[in-house]
Amino acid sequence: MKSSKLHNLRRKIALLLLAACSAAFLQGCWDRVEINDLAMVLATGIDRTKDGKVHLSIQIFIPRQSGSSATGGSGGSEGSPSGVTMVQTAEGLNIADAMTRLQRKISRHVFWGHCEAIVIGEKTAKLGIREYMDFLLRYSQFREHAYVYISETKAQDILSLLPPLERSSAEALREMGNMKLGTKMTVLDLAQELEGLGKSAVLSRLKIAPSEPGQNKKATMPFIFGLALIKDDREIRVVTEPMSLGVLMLLNQLDNIVLTVNPDKTNKQAAVTIKPQFIRTEFVPGFADGNWTMKVNIKTKGDVILNTTDLSLLPPPNVEKIQGLFEEQFKQRAEAALQLTQQKMKTDFFGYANAYRNHFPHKWKAKRAQWESDLPKIKTTIHVEARILRTGKSGDPQGIPGQSNK
Repeated sequence: MKSSKLHNLRRKIALLLLAACSAAFLQGCWDRVEINDLAMVLATGIDRTKDGKVHLSIQIFIPRQSGSSATGGSGGSEGSPSGVTMVQTAEGLNIADAMTRLQRKISRHVFWGHCEAIVIGEKTAKLGIREYMDFLLRYSQFREHAYVYISETKAQDILSLLPPLERSSAEALREMGNMKLGTKMTVLDLAQELEGLGKSAVLSRLKIAPSEPGQNKKATMPFIFGLALIKDDREIRVVTEPMSLGVLMLLNQLDNIVLTVNPDKTNKQAAVTIKPQFIRTEFVPGFADGNWTMKVNIKTKGDVILNTTDLSLLPPPNVEKIQGLFEEQFKQRAEAALQLTQQKMKTDFFGYANAYRNHFPHKWKAKRAQWESDLPKIKTTIHVEARILRTGKSGDPQGIPGQSNK
């Protein structure tokens, strides 16, 4: 019994000595950086100068001034009137060189882990974005889930805006991405699209809203105005409404919209407006007589939110008439988007190649070498199924003289 207790005691002493020796080799937090020594990047802007250099802009959060009054900035940086953010810039031979030069201008360690948005100037995107994508994915601090946008103006101009409703333009861009006002494209999504079979992508395009008269020109919001179509790594075209709606619909990213149909061709002012609650697009590939085929099925459901016609929406035939017009408008916009991308641009923006590879892997291997020449020849049929779920609080049109007497 005594020998057993002695054995246990020796074992405990040995474990304590081992723990003490191990602790001697632990270095603790020797390489830590205090949060007060960090410059938190909220958004990044990428532009090109006339001489081919990379113009890198970052929007930095200023915690020590978050509750203070207006401050100014100079020497390559701009201060926010709210004191919440500042914009700092630097130029370099490439984006990595520009980042290094940017760090030399800032007294804190630049930390990119909180970057919520990447904005690329349109002129820069037309020259190619592969270099920037490589850096954003290779450098460990960048978030793969940061949203990516194309800007009509310089990216620095977007970062310098002071949105009245948000603390910074970075926060505004994050909310716009979450609301799906355009394409919801992250750094990782963009890289996968460009490296995929289609080698193409669609990005939301930003524009700056005019400021109110008498207000600071920067006291305004960025907003989404159309889409930028990227092939390989360059922007090749910009599309706006109504074409952009067709593109978003085929991408399964059409949301937060209303559509108007006119059941009375003799009266252009008479219209029925529908707010879709559900829009889904499905691609069904086929193979017949040695040729590719594609069936596009679009299903949508929505509510009537406005009726300026004399048409009552209580009788089922009238509802069916509106549903037919609803389906026709969806089909026309899908056909226009496919005519542009498949026939004119000869680019697979909607994942045709992935669908064929997944459904017909053996046939795809045999036809892959001819894919670019075969894409415009693919016969695509579009089928739309639209349903009106609710016609509003009243099925009859409102405000018609004598209606109350009926």
